[in-house]
Amino acid sequence: MTPVRIVPAIAALVIGATAADAADKIYGVEISPGGKHYAVLRDFGKEQALAIYAVDDPAAAPKGIGLGAVKAQDLEWGGDDYVLVRFAGEKGGIDTVSGLKTLEFQRWLSIDRDTGKSKTLFGNEEGADFFYFIASAGVLLASIPLDNERALFARSYPQVSAQTGSRLKDGQDELLYSLQAANLRTGDIKRVADGDKNTVDWIVNAAGVAVARIDQYEASKKIEIMSADESGKRFKKSGEIPGDQVKTEDISFMGAGSASRSIQVLRTVGGSRTLTEYDLDAGAFKSEGEPFGAVNRVYYDPREARARILYVSSGAGERPVHVDAEDQKTQAALEKAVAGAAISIVSKSVDGGRMIARADFAGKASEFYLYDKSAKRLELVAAND
Repeated sequence: MTPVRIVPAIAALVIGATAADAADKIYGVEISPGGKHYAVLRDFGKEQALAIYAVDDPAAAPKGIGLGAVKAQDLEWGGDDYVLVRFAGEKGGIDTVSGLKTLEFQRWLSIDRDTGKSKTLFGNEEGADFFYFIASAGVLLASIPLDNERALFARSYPQVSAQTGSRLKDGQDELLYSLQAANLRTGDIKRVADGDKNTVDWIVNAAGVAVARIDQYEASKKIEIMSADESGKRFKKSGEIPGDQVKTEDISFMGAGSASRSIQVLRTVGGSRTLTEYDLDAGAFKSEGEPFGAVNRVYYDPREARARILYVSSGAGERPVHVDAEDQKTQAALEKAVAGAAISIVSKSVDGGRMIARADFAGKASEFYLYDKSAKRLELVAAND
């Protein structure tokens, strides 16, 4: 893996709060859960870098962390002490059943905010006879903002079924989609809930506890929704959705619902994609969903473990709609302050007092603003060219 290193020169050149230099692409800006820092992921020449700023000391130089020539694709804070960066790469000389090949893969890096040292989360998995090269980085389901050392992912692993073994073979492997907790300081991984051969998705809450497991049968496409108990470790069937309905409504599961025993589901209702909720206790959809409009895509926030922004069709292409009423009010206020912008609140502190808002425009590239509600401070912190 490409090592992560502190590069002081990058810190002086990464775009600052009042800088106009935006020649390289900005991939994302995220505020820490405590609201004390924000991180900017951007290109720097042929490499990529993180810059970490102190919100309460705008004059302080940012801390630059060079990522080398990796293809970083996403970032999120893991508590206040670590930044998670998902990157893509290639690995040559992989021995496959079709011979040696170069394969693409993704991984997560957990980067210490103070030292810049990193741990690679996940890797190859050992089976009964050999190691599996698992290309997926895993899906970040919960960054658990109040826990500085743990995050929850969904990822496949090979379960060795020893009962199928013989005197010549120790067992047979079966890839299962499971919930796995990563220690962001050490990089250690622990499975916290196992799926079965039909498991395709998991729903968790912001504290990193399983709410539901989603099983789908390959032949019929029927979905069974398995609700979790309070521990998040034992599951029972809540209900099922017939395969014909799954196909017709193009059903996708999004995250934890507005109530503790509900989950978000994106489905086609009346010809439009709509965010609805499924009641785990009743084993049924709660309603037809709020009239947000025809949903094109969804922003899932691992800090809250749910879909928080919907991008819906509009005359200009699409517009962001926030699910929470308070976020809707903030969006409206910021769109008045930033003329011509469609505002997405891409990250916010746990108390909701500070946030990063991305401003998208019809005629120019996106900009990122730091907004402090109590201080009434709105500050441009990064921009694409």
